[in-house]
Amino acid sequence: MKVLTFRLGQFAISALLLTVLFRYALNLCIGMGSWTGSVLCSVVYFCLMFFAGWHFGEMETEDNCIHDIGFRYHLVTFLLCVGVGYAAHYMGWETETLKSMTIGAMCWGIGLFVHLVFFLLEYNKTIKGYAKSEIFD
Repeated sequence: MKVLTFRLGQFAISALLLTVLFRYALNLCIGMGSWTGSVLCSVVYFCLMFFAGWHFGEMETEDNCIHDIGFRYHLVTFLLCVGVGYAAHYMGWETETLKSMTIGAMCWGIGLFVHLVFFLLEYNKTIKGYAKSEIFD
């Protein structure tokens, strides 16, 4: 199974851009004291990230026939969001405290670990990432 693919790279670039823009917009909204703007930024960011993952994941399924229940996309999103969050904190964008970022990363990490378990269980049902039914039917 291919681990790093062209579509995953495209998703990573788009996720990086969206995350940096989100952190910047969130910093501006918090600086202005706009809770409505903060919530709106968060909802728009969630929708854009969801559709980016869905779009690139569907394209990858068509291109490479990879059946991995989205774990690689979840891992890339986790690394980018947590990394950009810490970078934003150390650049002076006070969107979150260091403690809240660490707690959030730990909670998300637990969810990522659960996803890893499901990924490994699903991976055991495939042959090199291909569904057995696709090979033997």
